[in-house]
Amino acid sequence: MILRKLQESPEKAIPAAMALIVVGLSLITIGVTWPRISPPLPHLGTDWNDFFRGAVFGLAIVLGTAGVALAAKAAAAKKHNAQ
Repeated sequence: MILRKLQESPEKAIPAAMALIVVGLSLITIGVTWPRISPPLPHLGTDWNDFFRGAVFGLAIVLGTAGVALAAKAAAAKKHNAQ
């Protein structure tokens, strides 16, 4: 529903796409620094730390890709509407 509303006006889709990209880049930063900032819980082994770090990286990649795709679609729609 939100994406349907963003398809109708490319002017609103571009800031939403940039927000997705910024959140994705922020999550990449968290993923890179995860070994230094994660709490050392005694019963959570390295497997769980690796899992959560991988999940953060995966979510960051998904958000970044979605932001780029949304921005490209909005730019194409804006260019099409201008002609």
